[in-house]
Amino acid sequence: MAIKRQYYKKFKGVNMKSGYFYTFKYQSWENDPHPTIILMYGLEGTHPTTGHQWRFFQGINFTYIPRSVRKRFINDWMKYLQSTNNVKFTWELVKRKYPWLKVAVRRYFFKPTYFIKDLKEVPLDQVQKVVISTWSKDFSKKVKATLINKFRNVMRNKGRAKKPRRR
Repeated sequence: MAIKRQYYKKFKGVNMKSGYFYTFKYQSWENDPHPTIILMYGLEGTHPTTGHQWRFFQGINFTYIPRSVRKRFINDWMKYLQSTNNVKFTWELVKRKYPWLKVAVRRYFFKPTYFIKDLKEVPLDQVQKVVISTWSKDFSKKVKATLINKFRNVMRNKGRAKKPRRR
C-alpha cells in the first residue's frame, strides 16, 4: 500500500482531525514525554522507493515554538479554525504561512500502539490554558543551538575539503 495522508484518523477511540489540538504521553520521546500538538496528518503505508513502513502522526509540538510567539500563533490559528469548517493544517501551509514553525514539526509513531498513551483532544475553549501550561518547557533554544552547531561544523569542514590531484 502506498503512503496515504490521513487528515482524519480514529486512534484509540479519539477522532483526530487535522488542525486540532491533542495531548498525550509518548513512549519514544527524545525531549518531550508529554507533547501538546496541532495535528497536521497521519501518514501510513509503504514508501515506494525504500519499502519502509510509515506509521506516524506529524504535528507541531508547542514546546519547540519559542515562548514569545506561541500565544500569537495560537490566536492567529484559532481565528482561522473558527472561521472555516474544512481545516487542513499541512506542511505546505506551514512553509507558506508559518515558515518559522518548521523547527517544531515532529513525528509520533502510532504503531506499535503502546507508543501513544492517554490521547486527548484539547477542547477549543481550553487551548489557551493548555498552551500556557507548556511554557515551563521550551526546546526551541535547544533546536536553535543544534542548528548553529551544524552550521559551524559545515563551515569548519568547508575549508578542509580535499582538493583534486593534478596528474
